[in-house]
Amino acid sequence: MARAKHGGDIYRQAVRLDFSTNVNPLGMPAGCRDAFLSSFSMASRYPDPEAEELCLAIAEAEQVDKRQVVPGNGASELIYGLCRAVRPRRALVTAPAFSEYEAAVRASGGDMAYCPLREEEGFRFPADRFADGITEDVQLVFVCNPNNPTGVTITKAQMEQIAERCVEAGAALCVDECFLPFLEREKELSMKNLLDRYPNLVVLRAFTKFYGMPGLRLGYALAAGEELRERIEMCLPPWRISAPAQMAGIAALQDVAFAARTRAYVQEQKEFLLRQMEQGLAEKIYGSGANFIFFKGRPDLAERLQKQGILIRSCDDYRNLREGYFRIAVRTRAENEELIRFWRLLDGET
Repeated sequence: MARAKHGGDIYRQAVRLDFSTNVNPLGMPAGCRDAFLSSFSMASRYPDPEAEELCLAIAEAEQVDKRQVVPGNGASELIYGLCRAVRPRRALVTAPAFSEYEAAVRASGGDMAYCPLREEEGFRFPADRFADGITEDVQLVFVCNPNNPTGVTITKAQMEQIAERCVEAGAALCVDECFLPFLEREKELSMKNLLDRYPNLVVLRAFTKFYGMPGLRLGYALAAGEELRERIEMCLPPWRISAPAQMAGIAALQDVAFAARTRAYVQEQKEFLLRQMEQGLAEKIYGSGANFIFFKGRPDLAERLQKQGILIRSCDDYRNLREGYFRIAVRTRAENEELIRFWRLLDGET
């Protein structure tokens, strides 16, 4: 099985502006940089294998029990750890969805079932059809909210419907909320306050996108079910979180004003991009629930922008998508204006 393609490949091509990864345009909180620099004095020692201070900070920020926190080297490591813990013979996911769900399931020896998102329905989450797909032979279910790459959000009522069906079928449910902090409705949509109701539920979060630190690799899972949580921990390596990542994560959570500042800025810049795209640049815009926009455009758009040093995410490698679907991140105003300027130049070419 070939390794899935992702955005952010700035290492094998000349890139001036990267709109292919959905990272906070404000970058890391200032305190994270200071914490990272101060951590160099700890380079000669092993990091805390329990990441105890970090877990305490996460628990306080998320208002959960510290024992419910499972830290990881990014969300992707936790996805693979969950699959090794559950060992599903069959797992269910939407199509399209983040490709590492399928990769992790197959790496653990499982097979996949898919619930296609339909273009004619605006790629909205089909709760009834999805619930019908949670049959007795499904042991693990993945749902991403907002969905990557479509940018469509899922209501709390729909998520509870899926959670109840998973209980009936005896399946574990992983809800990927890595992009949810970008939304003002985060608390309304999140499943984290229902952890105690569903011992089969795992809520996935990461510092990568919202706190702008993909290079440090830091994420966490929230799970109330003791048996499932312990199985995930057993499938993860010790010392998986470096001292710089632990210290930067603690510092990020201490900057309580950063979240509001991020949401306001991303919303402002997203509205700017949407207004410009609606003026003939995009054929159709489907979803923009988080800090990215999913749309349909001319099939050669990504290739032509790349020649100008601008990287966007072509989504033709996602299951159930084809050529002409794209995802762009919301960046700074200057970067967004430059993208639009070159996009209009390309659009005007014959």
